Amino acid sequence: MKKEILRNQLFDKYFEVKNGILVVDLVDTLSFIPELWKKLHILCENNIKYFDSFSDLEKFKLIDYKEKKYLILKIRMFKYVIIDIKQMENISEEQFRSEFDENFFVSNFDEIKDDRDLFRLYDLISYHGNMQELVDFYNDNKELLCLSTELHYRLQIGKAWTYFYIDFANANAQMGFQTPDQFLYEQLFLKYDLSPSRMQDAQEKIGVGRMYEMFEEIKKIIIPKEVIPDDLYQQFLIQCNRENQKLEKIKVK
Repeated sequence: MKKEILRNQLFDKYFEVKNGILVVDLVDTLSFIPELWKKLHILCENNIKYFDSFSDLEKFKLIDYKEKKYLILKIRMFKYVIIDIKQMENISEEQFRSEFDENFFVSNFDEIKDDRDLFRLYDLISYHGNMQELVDFYNDNKELLCLSTELHYRLQIGKAWTYFYIDFANANAQMGFQTPDQFLYEQLFLKYDLSPSRMQDAQEKIGVGRMYEMFEEIKKIIIPKEVIPDDLYQQFLIQCNRENQKLEKIKVK
């Protein structure tokens, strides 16, 4: 089978779904989540060395651990800012290695358990700004910051699969097409509003014309409710209810 035929068959599977939420409605209604994370991102850009507009954020939690409270920011895999709330300071490298272990991060931050003891690869990153400002930001927004930050949607034909991924914390999305032997291995990169990102590496494989056809079609995808994390789905319903109430008030007037 030719690559383009298999890719098109995988892509077409998204449009077999008729019940769910239109993806453009989903990202629009939940846009307050990436907007909040953007504020945190700016704090990090201003106060973490080498953290810039291209850096990612993954999770932000206040955790009770060994009778202490820690505000922990996961920047990306194996990279963490950890602040002792009582001392209001970054923990030391010595504290990091003696008080924490791999199991803690596997349980609380979705790191992958590995028999090779990957904890030695973890990096402790320092936050150099106003600690109280960061703590206050967390406390003021903790209910939203604790929401799921990712949506993963996968469809399959035989051993080939396609995935659609939305990252609410970093305001972007991605669609991919793959086979185990990498006969098919292509990605499309999107902004949070589902417009195409500037950086694309599949032009030669897919063709520019077909790529932009797909970008337009992606906006018509219906996401099944069961694919959406429960907490994000509840937020979607809450926001829709608020909008309906606003419309009702306008009609009454």
